[in-house]
Amino acid sequence: MDNEFQSSAIIKIFNNKMKRIDQFEKPINILLEGITTFFFFVIVIMTILLVILRYVFNKTIIGGNEAIQFLFIYTTAFGAAVSLGKRQHIKISVFIEKLTPNTRKIVNIFNSLLIILLNIYIVLQSIKWISSVGYFETPVLSIPQGIVQICIPVSCGFIVLYSLKHIISEFFFANE
Repeated sequence: MDNEFQSSAIIKIFNNKMKRIDQFEKPINILLEGITTFFFFVIVIMTILLVILRYVFNKTIIGGNEAIQFLFIYTTAFGAAVSLGKRQHIKISVFIEKLTPNTRKIVNIFNSLLIILLNIYIVLQSIKWISSVGYFETPVLSIPQGIVQICIPVSCGFIVLYSLKHIISEFFFANE
C-alpha cells in the first residue's frame, strides 16, 4: 500500500510539473507560430510583388529574392520545431500502431532520443560554422550571414526541448 501511495504521489508531482511545462510551452508555441506565419505572409506578398514588378513593369526590388530565401529558411526551421512540438511532423505510424503499448512507448522514447542527439549535433556544428563564416556579408543585402544562419541552432534547440518534453510525457503519462 505504501508503494501505491508513493507512486500516486509521484504521478501527482509530475502532473503538476507537466502543467507548468505546458504553461511555459504555450507562449513559446504562440511566438514561434506567429513568427512563422508572419514570415510566410511576407514571402507570399513579396513573391507576388516581385512577379508583378518584373513582368508588368520590368522592374525589381533589389535584394527581394535574397530576402525571400532568408525568410524561407527561418520559416522552415521554426516550422519544423513547431510541428515537432505538436507532434504533427511527417511520420509513418503503420508499424508503430501494431506494437503493444509498452513497446510503442519504448520506440517513441528511442525516436525522441535520436531526434535529441541529431539536433544537439546540428547545434554544435552550426555554432562552429556560424563562428567561422557568420560574419561574411550576404551578396545583395549586405547583412552578416550569421543573422540568417542562427535560426538553425535556435530551432534545433527548440526541437531538443520539445523532444525532452515528449520523453517525459511518454515515460510518465503515455498510458493515460
